[in-house]
Amino acid sequence: MKSSLASIHGLKITILSVLLLILYSPTFSMFLYDWKNDDNYSHGFLVPFIVGYLVWTKKDELQQLIPKSSFWGLVLLIGGLLIYVVGTIGAEWFLKRSSLIIVLGGVILFVYGMAYFKTLLFPLLFLIFMVPLPAIIYKALAFKLQLFVSVISAKLISALGIAVFRSGNIIEVASGPLAVEEACSGMRSIMALLALSSLFAYLMYRSRLKQWILVAFALPIAVVTNIIRVTSTGILAHYFGREVAEGVLHESFGWIVFVIAFILLFLLSKLLDWIFPFPERTPH
Repeated sequence: MKSSLASIHGLKITILSVLLLILYSPTFSMFLYDWKNDDNYSHGFLVPFIVGYLVWTKKDELQQLIPKSSFWGLVLLIGGLLIYVVGTIGAEWFLKRSSLIIVLGGVILFVYGMAYFKTLLFPLLFLIFMVPLPAIIYKALAFKLQLFVSVISAKLISALGIAVFRSGNIIEVASGPLAVEEACSGMRSIMALLALSSLFAYLMYRSRLKQWILVAFALPIAVVTNIIRVTSTGILAHYFGREVAEGVLHESFGWIVFVIAFILLFLLSKLLDWIFPFPERTPH
């Protein structure tokens, strides 16, 4: 009986998977295009593999569950498909891409039931980190962060006794103007750090409080590390010239600030262990 049910569920999943592959094939192509050509989402290549690993860690737990089809899965599936249709009509790739996550959730819920859906909820939600934000939202956030990072960095450089003048996102020191570009706004770090902090929190803690604190601090940590990056660039430009500040050393700052950000995230986890000694860390 159990093997018969497994065969039926397997057949359902196979049919639905083939249909989804056909329907979403243009979307998959756009995913690959953006991950390859947009540095802000280059981490998207890793997301499916991370999700695959997370599902694999749940294999023993999933084997203990009994599949029980849920009508709500069909509702979720239809809702996701409607979002896909709206995205197609409006040529809005964010809706089309994010609908895939909703549709996958609907398939799991419809075929296997609520217990499976709850068990796989985090891996399912983690897929959102492979979906690029709508350009209008991304540009608006990046512009505000550019200005914020420029203002704070200029003040820090001035506090060190270096003559500096700021106009918008342009910081001028003795050796010439330095533009705080979109890449220095912190958006790139924010997207990657949100994904990293979410994964780190999920794997390291069962406490929802600790998990949410770690994820919430990804934003300020990313901004702070990019302020350090821009401030350091300004200082180097003042003492050694723009060629040094904007050369290979400036490119390497991108990796350096990300390492600093991860260290700050790790130190935050240690602080949380000290403030909230319960529950103990436990792998999922």
